[in-house]
Amino acid sequence: MLQHLHARLVCSSCKGMLVQSEALLQCCNCDAVYTIDDRYVSMLDRREEVVHPSDWKRKEGEIRDYSEISNSFALSGIGRFATFLNYGYVPQGNEQHAVIEPDDVWNRNSVKLLLETVGRTAIRERQVIDIGCGRGGNIAALYKYFKPLSIVGLDICPANIAYCSVKSRGVEAFYLVGDAENIPFADESFDIVLNMESAQAYPNRSRFYEEVYRIMRVGGVFLYTELMLEDQVAKNVRLLEEAGLSVIRNQDVTSNVLLSCDENAKQRTGPQGIANNANASMNNGDISDFIALPGSKKYEEMKAGTQQYRMMNLIKR
Repeated sequence: MLQHLHARLVCSSCKGMLVQSEALLQCCNCDAVYTIDDRYVSMLDRREEVVHPSDWKRKEGEIRDYSEISNSFALSGIGRFATFLNYGYVPQGNEQHAVIEPDDVWNRNSVKLLLETVGRTAIRERQVIDIGCGRGGNIAALYKYFKPLSIVGLDICPANIAYCSVKSRGVEAFYLVGDAENIPFADESFDIVLNMESAQAYPNRSRFYEEVYRIMRVGGVFLYTELMLEDQVAKNVRLLEEAGLSVIRNQDVTSNVLLSCDENAKQRTGPQGIANNANASMNNGDISDFIALPGSKKYEEMKAGTQQYRMMNLIKR
C-alpha cells in the first residue's frame, strides 16, 4: 500500500481518523469498521443499507452487474484483455483537445476517449484518483502517457478492484473498494479527479459532486464524462457549480461516441466480444444497451439527441 495515500484514508461516513487492528480499519469517531483483504481494502460502510435503503439497493444492482461481467470474462478467458468498458471516441472534424494520439490497437477508441477527456490538463507528477475505475484501463493509460506521481482507483464493485489489484502489479497505484458518494480520503487529497461513464449510476448526484470538490486541492481539475438526458444537462451543470466547481469545458461529443459505438460493434459482438461473454439479462438492463450497440435503446436515444454524451473539465478555484 502506498504510504502517503494510506495516511490520507479516512472514515467513509464521518471522515474521522482510522486505526488499524490486524485486518480491520476502525473509525475513532463513529466506530465504523472496514476490512483489509489480501488484495484490497474495502471502505464500504454497510450501515448505509439501513440509513439509505433505496439508494443502497440501486448500488447493489450495479455491484451485481459488474460482478457478473467480471465473472463472465474470467470464464471465457478474455479477462486479461478486457480492461475498458467505455463507449470510446472517434474524431469527426469537431475541435480535438488531446495532445497525444493513442498507439493502442486493441482499445484505441477507449484510450482516445480518455485522452480527449484529459485534453491539455497537466497530469505528470500530480496525484490522481479515478472514481468508478472499473477494470483499470484508464489508470494503465494514464501511467503510460502521463506519468502521474500516484493514482488511486476506487470502485464500488469488489470484483473490479480484485481484478485491478492483480492486473496492475508493479504500477504505482492503490486500489480500493469504495462509494463515490462517500469517498474515504481526507480533504484536499488530490490534484486530479477522473470520472468517466459512471455518475449516471449514483443515486445522489449532489453528494457525489460535493465529495469531488472536498477531496480536490485548490487549482485541481475534475475530468468528467457522462451520458446525460438532454433535459438534465443544464441541471447537472448547475449542481456542479453549486458544489463549488467552475466549468472550463463543457462539450457535446455524442457524434464522436456514436461513431465509436459503430466501430466497436463488430469486435464487441464477435466470438471474443463482451456481448457474447457477459450475461444478457443484467440487473439494470441488457448487455446491448449497457455497451450501446447500434439499435439498442441507449444508442438510438443518442442518435435522436434525447441523450447527450458530455465531456467536461472543471476546476476548484
